[in-house]
Amino acid sequence: MLNKLREGHWPIFLLSSFSAIANLFLPIVLTRLLTPEDIGIYKIFFLYLGLLPFVFLTGGPLHSVYYWVGRKENRDSYLISAFQLTCILSLLIVLIGLPLSYVMTNSLGLSLDLVVLLIFSAALWVPSSFYKEYMIAMGATVWGSIFGTLIEMIKVVLFIGLAFYDFSLVTIFFSFLIYVALKFILTIFLLKREKFHFTIFDLSKIKEVFWYSAPIASAGLLTFLVEKMDQIVLTKYLATDDFAFYSMGCLIIPPLYMLEVSITKVLIPKLSEFQQNSKIALEYFRKAISDSGLLLIPASAGLFIFATPIVELLYTEAYTESSIYLKIFSFSYLVFLIPYDCVPRATGKTKWIFQMSAVLSPLSLIAVLLTASYSNAVNVLIVSIIFKALFRLAGLAYSCKVMDWNILEVIPIKKLGIFTISSIILSFLSLSLESSFESKIWWFFTCGTGFFLLYFVFLIYPLKKGYLSDI
Repeated sequence: MLNKLREGHWPIFLLSSFSAIANLFLPIVLTRLLTPEDIGIYKIFFLYLGLLPFVFLTGGPLHSVYYWVGRKENRDSYLISAFQLTCILSLLIVLIGLPLSYVMTNSLGLSLDLVVLLIFSAALWVPSSFYKEYMIAMGATVWGSIFGTLIEMIKVVLFIGLAFYDFSLVTIFFSFLIYVALKFILTIFLLKREKFHFTIFDLSKIKEVFWYSAPIASAGLLTFLVEKMDQIVLTKYLATDDFAFYSMGCLIIPPLYMLEVSITKVLIPKLSEFQQNSKIALEYFRKAISDSGLLLIPASAGLFIFATPIVELLYTEAYTESSIYLKIFSFSYLVFLIPYDCVPRATGKTKWIFQMSAVLSPLSLIAVLLTASYSNAVNVLIVSIIFKALFRLAGLAYSCKVMDWNILEVIPIKKLGIFTISSIILSFLSLSLESSFESKIWWFFTCGTGFFLLYFVFLIYPLKKGYLSDI
């Protein structure tokens, strides 16, 4: 039993969740140590730290290791070439970024020294993660996941320690650059222990790795832009403290994101196995939606009605303005109900993902820019969520076309209806009791706990009647 757990996705899921929760905990602590303006700069820095590697496609070769590991012939050569290509593409961030640093200073709203730190940190970030991905791909999921988690914990402790002793943001980000550089050196050392021969340079294999990974990386870039377009645009339209309120209101809850990842990892192999049996594949697809709805619907409702106490509890009353954004952002979790790319990936029609991203990404940019120019950040967030939903709905329509499904049969309306009605009833009940509490925090603790418990109590009857039998 233990060996099966080690070989499966559970070590990755559990330890990745631990890392994600630690990274969620980090800004909660930092809001108590830094000013809202500093938090805004912090969020802008890491927004573009995530964007730059996508722009230069560095993530493609990194994640291609999962494909090359399955190659029996010349596997090691392909893996070495994947690492070399990751480093080459990352080096381009420096070679192109540094000459444009003054332009980036005006565009990103960061000082020149922070832009330089950003460029070098972004260049080292992806190659320094290669060892973890390599070990997981090779089957050492426990060690690879533990290694990645420990490295992330060092970053969390480093940031909190420096902020606690009142170091400036420049010092904090410079320390982050040293941290990433040391992580890269450690990666080189550990890969050398795994018999990586860095001096072997096979141009033909590097080209092959590039042409395999480029479409995937390009689709990843466009998807990232659709997901983060609102924040990228608003860095130009909002003051840094206002951007802090906005970005902190867009609260990322790791378990809800990991729920989709876990369901997807199970659904894709099943759809691939039964793609010739449309009826069985449909049942797995419906079950994936209902499994997601079981938690996502009440979570969205809870985030909406308890937005203010959640924000004040996490970030203090100084960030109360963020609650309006959290109320709206709560609806973004509902888009995760639709496993939009599972059918294309299971049937080998991955070009659709790139094509749809290429269409929606510029449309999203135009819509967000126009909204930011003529309206406010609240409406920008609404527009952003609408485009995320459009992407998912397009994926659902394409999945039905590929599998010859009726779209009305795909949605488990009865189950989602039960989850929704239960959540609405509990939401109104919680709101009706708000005035009975002197503190919003106590109202949240009391009614939030009651909401969670009663929600599953409400499901007992339909479960007995068999309405939820496939959950």
